[in-house]
Amino acid sequence: MAHIVVVGAGMAGLTAAYTAVQAGHTVTVLEASAGAGGAVQPVTFELPEGVLTVDGGAEAFASRSAPLHQLIDELGLTEQLVTPNPAGSWLYLPDIGAVPAAKLGMWGIPGDPSAPEVVTALGPEGAQRAAQELELPMDTWGARRQSGGPITVGELIADRFGRTVLERLVAPVVAGVHSADPDDIDIDRIAPGLLDTALQLGSVAKAVAQLRSAAPPGAAVKTLTGGMYQLITALVDYLTIHAKLQFNTTVTSLDPEEQSVMTAEGQRIGADHVVLAVDAPTAFDLVSSVAPLADRPRLGAGVALVMLVVDSAALDNAPRGTGMLVSPSVTQVGAKAATPVTAKWAWAQQAGAQLADHRHVLRLSYGRVTDPDDGSALGYDTPDARLLELATADAATLFGLDPQSLNASLVASKIIRWRAEMPLTTPDNAARITALTEAVETTDWLHLTGAWFAGTGLAAIAQQTSDLSFYPLQ
Repeated sequence: MAHIVVVGAGMAGLTAAYTAVQAGHTVTVLEASAGAGGAVQPVTFELPEGVLTVDGGAEAFASRSAPLHQLIDELGLTEQLVTPNPAGSWLYLPDIGAVPAAKLGMWGIPGDPSAPEVVTALGPEGAQRAAQELELPMDTWGARRQSGGPITVGELIADRFGRTVLERLVAPVVAGVHSADPDDIDIDRIAPGLLDTALQLGSVAKAVAQLRSAAPPGAAVKTLTGGMYQLITALVDYLTIHAKLQFNTTVTSLDPEEQSVMTAEGQRIGADHVVLAVDAPTAFDLVSSVAPLADRPRLGAGVALVMLVVDSAALDNAPRGTGMLVSPSVTQVGAKAATPVTAKWAWAQQAGAQLADHRHVLRLSYGRVTDPDDGSALGYDTPDARLLELATADAATLFGLDPQSLNASLVASKIIRWRAEMPLTTPDNAARITALTEAVETTDWLHLTGAWFAGTGLAAIAQQTSDLSFYPLQ
């Protein structure tokens, strides 16, 4: 039986600790803050009709994740799994405003370039160019695949479908969901298997159609009734019984010779394996105490979420579907994404209390990976009053509401800020993270996990933590 020390109690740290316990190891989890969950956190509103709690961070996971489904099942939460309203999502584009997103698509990549909603978004010329993808040979990309090396979303989609598809359909999704620039992120990272299927079928659009045709709209993601943070609660409950959880405990250095970690509180804790489930800059600082590393990974500019509780009969029928992603080219809206929480998730109307008639929860996100990190862009560093003013104005624009009426109907609001949890996906930062990963891989004592190393999304994190090499009982 080995003693595993997990540094960090976010989603990655908790799932790594859970799986280590399941493998028969003893586990200690050390968390610098006062609570668990990282970017999976609840936000609570005290409303006249009762308490409403919804997700203030990650709200769903990709349905394809077998490890996450297994975890949810083992924790007894399977009956709480739900899919979103099948109304589908929307895009907000320059010149034309709000339009439905492709019904048959993957990360904005259309599976049917001639679909009416795709033609509306692209315009006649853009749609005509996109339709040519179905007949274009894949030889170049087959050769690129064989030669190895990353293939970015941007270069693949621009070549296959044209720049209009990249800018109008794909960039809003990749920027809004992955906080990344399509020219910086590997296609295999956001859509594993897509390129290989496209090479077999001779078309990226045909590959998207094949991979998505069996799934109805909305089934690509799931959450738990009551919110995704319910998973964190269940993991903490389990680990409180079967492992040791220490909060307000900051790990300051590592000692591989003595196989121990040191904390700011003066503890030396022995460890047969150490899992660093922290952001890359923090991991760099710890690994640098035992291995030479030249270039510290950088935090991105961060993001801010503005949660609005409003009374609006105009939102009762979900006129803009389950959410809207905003093109980076749009200048009249500061938000990069907006979600009508109560329209997307049926459980939100009954979360803790039946909401009053026409009462809705809106969530708007600010901050892009391409923002400068000097605090000048809208997002993490923007003052609360300014963010609230922007959010109400942006919500009116995105959801087609009267601004004055929306302001008057505001019942409550909350602002949540994330920075360390959001990986910076620029090429130079990716190189820094790769160097850090390679340094850790030279030892079987240290292990890295989390969104910085696995990729954005709960499914990617669950997959990586399920693959950690120390799990077989030693």
